[in-house]
Amino acid sequence: MQTRYDYIVAGAGSAGCVVARRLADAGHQVLLLEVGSSDKSWILQMPAGLRSAFKPTSKYNWWFHTEPQKHLNNREIQQPRGRVLGGSSSINGMTWLRGHPLDYDRWQEEGAEGWDWASCLPYFKKIESSTVDSIYRGTAGPVGVQRQEQLSPLNAAFLEAGQEAGWPLTEDVNGYQQEGVSRFEMSVKKGVRNSTAFAYLHNMPARDNLTVWTGCQILKVNLQGTAVTGCQVKYKQQVLDVSADQETLLCAGVFGSPQLLMLSGIGPAAHLKEHDIDCQADLPGVGENLQDHLECHIQIETKQPVSLNRELQPHRMLWAGIQWFGAKAGVASVNQCHVGAFLNSSPETVHPDIQFHFFPVFFDKDWIPVPTTYGYRIGVGPMRPTSRGNVRLRSNKATDPLRIDPNYMATDEDWRVMREAMSLGLEAARQPAFKPYHYREDTPGIHIREGKAMDEFIREDAASAYHPCGTCKIGTQEDAMAVVDSQLRVRGVQNLRVIDASVMPSLPSANINAATIMLAEKACDLLLDKPALTEQAPAYFSRPAYTGQLSDQPAVNGEAPNV
Repeated sequence: MQTRYDYIVAGAGSAGCVVARRLADAGHQVLLLEVGSSDKSWILQMPAGLRSAFKPTSKYNWWFHTEPQKHLNNREIQQPRGRVLGGSSSINGMTWLRGHPLDYDRWQEEGAEGWDWASCLPYFKKIESSTVDSIYRGTAGPVGVQRQEQLSPLNAAFLEAGQEAGWPLTEDVNGYQQEGVSRFEMSVKKGVRNSTAFAYLHNMPARDNLTVWTGCQILKVNLQGTAVTGCQVKYKQQVLDVSADQETLLCAGVFGSPQLLMLSGIGPAAHLKEHDIDCQADLPGVGENLQDHLECHIQIETKQPVSLNRELQPHRMLWAGIQWFGAKAGVASVNQCHVGAFLNSSPETVHPDIQFHFFPVFFDKDWIPVPTTYGYRIGVGPMRPTSRGNVRLRSNKATDPLRIDPNYMATDEDWRVMREAMSLGLEAARQPAFKPYHYREDTPGIHIREGKAMDEFIREDAASAYHPCGTCKIGTQEDAMAVVDSQLRVRGVQNLRVIDASVMPSLPSANINAATIMLAEKACDLLLDKPALTEQAPAYFSRPAYTGQLSDQPAVNGEAPNV
């Protein structure tokens, strides 16, 4: 068993698969470590199978829970994460969104030098093979991305309702204009989920210089002084030291990467002492800055058999299976969220800070579709929460779960935006386009519209949208809470980088899987000392600064192209 490599990649998730592939493509000997199993299961490859992985019994899901959330009636909130090749890209909802250009300019302002929009856009284009052909998009990347052009009656009604409410229809939410209602894309190609395991490992030629160990528990990183030499792992019932001659790269995710740092003695000294861990590098920011998207749910029952719930009838499920296994076609070949919206919570908001996910499905608790009831759901929530939490060790054992505390809804601003999100969602639901499909309001209920009743509904209903990030954030040398520099190198330690969503200094204003893959591609050029991809970023839409009067004229970075 070979135990010496050029690079060790700890974690084969949304970022790790990308990093391992690109380093192997460059000719290096690479070891990719993953505690989960292979992703070669139809449950993961079939887009409609995603709910099968959202069960506490699924071997593909860590099924973490937060600490009791004091602002949400002390509820523990589910935090599912992928435990499989591809990580969360193998179990997520496959919604493919970039966020707004101003999100990445904000990263640079927060200390992530070289991570502004103009620097990130070429990598967004590099990773995708989109069916939307424009100067904003990539059409030859590893990850297949497509829209559902033929919309169901409920999805079409949502787009119409948004326009009836006065919101613009956006042609490409990942292009010139994010604001408005629009079709959403999905990381699916030819009827198959395009996780990073599929796109970067299985769908590219195998390489002898890329070794993958699944079922491998990473115990810690090994240090000689302040230099990392590799990892200690448990693999095939043996505890082994595996060595990296170049660098060790933590790609274990927003929870796994700070956990490995702390287990290795890299983190807040006082906290490490609590668990009898010798501090090798006192970095108080490890595990801090945790942030996540939270959403509440408006759900309507309809008597019309137009929702996806009808597809749960036995004969329809049989036909869907025949279509997918035979031709990778039919209702099982796509995800469940094909349309949505990005809106503004106030006139002062320069770019959207509220997101809607629309599902033509009536759900029971824990996102389980109900076979006997038709309906639809709008998930609404703030995109740039101001609440911050942390993750902390529960013990000094790698197999013990972390203490995860996002500290949801801890600020007045988050409450203001969530209330406005609910108000806008209810406004959409009462538009004429939905009238033929409205039988009964399931949640929040017709007597809940504002005030204490609405706040109590939020406290009881709010749930994670599954976009945690920030626990090993990028920052400048002057930022005491920064964990990595703009090259993603861990401060005070040699030969160690973190490459995953944990380094994001703040949340993008959208689902974050595309941003995580982009980040990994850009990090590989940094690792390999390759010139960064560059191009002149095209114009994008944002609102002008509010001066007390609304303007119909957008604030545009350059002239809007004819696309």
